[in-house]
Amino acid sequence: MSEKNCRRKAAHPAQGSILRRAFQAGLEGLRLESGLTRREFAEQLGIPRSSYFHLMTSAANPSLDYIERIAERAGVDPLRLLLQLPSPTGARRPDIRDSRAAR
Repeated sequence: MSEKNCRRKAAHPAQGSILRRAFQAGLEGLRLESGLTRREFAEQLGIPRSSYFHLMTSAANPSLDYIERIAERAGVDPLRLLLQLPSPTGARRPDIRDSRAAR
């Protein structure tokens, strides 16, 4: 096998990473529990809004240290952010703003 075919790009996250999706579901679950908008929740965590939005994309690849820091700032055990089961269809979770618009 050629060297080109053997090399794996470690910088690229695995497609459909279950841990990344679990982290995203856990983080979004915390946000929904808090009743805050994504912007407000990012401010509460002490991260830029753009960083929060990036964490919710398939390009996100947060380190374990970063996950621990986010959990500490949110006041939860880091494992709670990884134990949330992502929705099997990848469907968007309801947003608090969606329920406000329905009123």
